[in-house]
Amino acid sequence: MKIGSAASATAGLRMQRRRFIKTLACSALCLGAFLRRAWSEAPNLPAAPAPRLVVLDWGLAETVLALGVTPVGVAEIDGYRDNVVTPAIPAGVADVGLRLAPSLEWLQQLAPDFILINSSQESQRAMLEHICPVRAFAVYTNQGEPLSRAMEITGELGRLCRREAAAAALARQTRRTLDKARGVLDAYRRQCPSAAAPLYLIRFFDALHIGIYGRRSLFQDVMNALGVSNAWDGATDYWGIGVAGLDAMAATADAVIYYFTPLPAPVASSLQSNRLWRALPAVKRRQVRALAPFWGFGMLPSADRFARELTAALTRRDGINGPDAAGDALK
Repeated sequence: MKIGSAASATAGLRMQRRRFIKTLACSALCLGAFLRRAWSEAPNLPAAPAPRLVVLDWGLAETVLALGVTPVGVAEIDGYRDNVVTPAIPAGVADVGLRLAPSLEWLQQLAPDFILINSSQESQRAMLEHICPVRAFAVYTNQGEPLSRAMEITGELGRLCRREAAAAALARQTRRTLDKARGVLDAYRRQCPSAAAPLYLIRFFDALHIGIYGRRSLFQDVMNALGVSNAWDGATDYWGIGVAGLDAMAATADAVIYYFTPLPAPVASSLQSNRLWRALPAVKRRQVRALAPFWGFGMLPSADRFARELTAALTRRDGINGPDAAGDALK
């Protein structure tokens, strides 16, 4: 072969190679654009399947339901529906029995991937681990701050259930509700300074004894976030609830009383004739308000709902904003 012909052939090969590399690069760019477009449409695809869960704690149950995960079993479903209320447990979820004594036969039949418990149910772990792995979560502790712990544990549940985005959205929604509720109440208190009066938050045990919420309770954390003063500064257990007589609510004369419904039947039939009750300053001033049923040991869904309910109740008290003003503002 002549030298000129060889050089020409070499130059041609180089040009072909450059064209090939350019074509390959363009193909890669097009493929990248296609994949980016496909990923942007990924939310429309079905979510990764969640593990099969049995949940023995109602706070954990409300949270996984709020993440869009339906457990295969929950303990004491009727009690959940009466006390936690929402998120609703769908029909078809098995009731596995008592929270502290679930039916092992039911659990075996359901074949869960995990059983979820709270830290106070640890005594059941050895028994339950014969069925499947057990995950325990400590929202309520002697250190308190259950709202902060609920935020953290919601993230852990999101990872366990393959619902990280839903967990982050639930945490954001709760923070947004608390911020909006604080804004509504701050504005209301500027209009009506008496609305800043402290309150007792109670649950009736019987005609003479109450559970009274304070430090280490989820409700206290929500009240702190809303700038609401708690009239009770007495002792509480690690769930954040103290036990007291009715006369304990006479200690702060300007306090308002908020109580959770439903009332036990003996209380409902005798409260208005109860001399101790009628002697309380708040009762004499007719500053007593009923609240909807709430589970006192919940997580973020309970915190969000309580913030809305309490804000609506507080702003209705003196009638300045009307019954629906707070509800509209928190949407």
